[in-house]
Amino acid sequence: MKGMRKGEALRSLVLTALAVFVMFMILFPVYYIFVVSITPGSTLATTEFHLIPRNVSLDSYREVLFGFKGTRISENFTGTIEGTAHIEDGKLYVINGKLVGKVKYGPFTGLTFEIPLPSAVFEVTTDKNVQGQLTGNVKGLFVLTKVNDDGSIGFGLVRNLELTSGEVAGTSFSGILQKGPTGRDYIVVRNSGRVTFTRIGMFVNSLFFGYLKNSLIIAGLAVLLTLIFVVPAAYAFSRMKFFGRDHVLYFYLMFTQVAGGLGIAGLIALYGMVVKLGLYDKLPVLSFIYAAGSVPFNTWLLKGYIDSISPDFDEAALVDGAGYLQIIRHVLLPMALPGIATVSIFAFIGGWTEFILASLLLTEKNQPLSVWIYLLMGGIGRGIDWSYFAAAALLFALPVFVMFMLAQNYIRSGLTVGGLKE
Repeated sequence: MKGMRKGEALRSLVLTALAVFVMFMILFPVYYIFVVSITPGSTLATTEFHLIPRNVSLDSYREVLFGFKGTRISENFTGTIEGTAHIEDGKLYVINGKLVGKVKYGPFTGLTFEIPLPSAVFEVTTDKNVQGQLTGNVKGLFVLTKVNDDGSIGFGLVRNLELTSGEVAGTSFSGILQKGPTGRDYIVVRNSGRVTFTRIGMFVNSLFFGYLKNSLIIAGLAVLLTLIFVVPAAYAFSRMKFFGRDHVLYFYLMFTQVAGGLGIAGLIALYGMVVKLGLYDKLPVLSFIYAAGSVPFNTWLLKGYIDSISPDFDEAALVDGAGYLQIIRHVLLPMALPGIATVSIFAFIGGWTEFILASLLLTEKNQPLSVWIYLLMGGIGRGIDWSYFAAAALLFALPVFVMFMLAQNYIRSGLTVGGLKE
């Protein structure tokens, strides 16, 4: 008896060690990417690797979340203008001036900028001829397309500049910009001035959050559309009797798998139809395509779970006068919640991670995170900031990981109960 207990303990120890080793092999790539993401200047392929990284830094995550790499900003601003000036014949001539502006997002300041103004001409509302120091308040449109590493403005424009109030030598006036330094009615800024982003501004203008918004819209709509199609269909296949019920769903599953094998031909046909219908570059269209593609498998999955729910509940509701929609809403949905949660997560993952159709049917401004992260590898090893890429990849995977952790009990039940027979 004692020998048997020793043998069982030894076997348990061996199996535990084997399980730990397998988990280590599965999770090691994730840990490796994490190490790369917190190591400044790290490379993906190297002969050296430290299980405990040196020179740990979160700069890559900060850069992904709040970095500004040239996203176009076109926002209204308010600010002040100063400089040496004189007024002559209804014209305000500014020399050696400075324009300071502030862009706000709601009640919060997003960014401030300062632009040198070597010369400018305003048409003002006074006929007095005076000269002195100009102080005034302005508003207009600030367009920014590039920021240099030192914080200076790589390229920007100030349009629709209006002097809402100003004063020179005790004379008050207002006016509109007629000529900037280049002789046009707008100001061009190249490699000069300075722009400073607040945390709010970095958040709003971050590349990551822009693409994150697109991903959430696509995946969220895909989940909603999938449930709208799948829940009634799964109920019908599980509870109702109609011609071909036992074969339609299996045929549909087989047909979608065969059609998926057509590969590039199917993509070309899909692209042609979307363009012909004028639906190119529409986020809801992509969500609809994802939902349509996932309907057969998810219907089959949810049908299996509904089969495990006794029809007696449906019959009791019918006796009480409930209709089919009421049965689905008040009886089926609460009892089939694990199956519905599983379908929702699968639909979300499908919309979140797919990038082939997203890159084909969307322009850059509407592309999701999956396409953006793929494009970060444009050089495949040449000039890639691997720390930045690793941080972006882990942040991209984080929502799916969190969903699985929060809904793991639902997923386990949704995947297993449907396979049980009473």
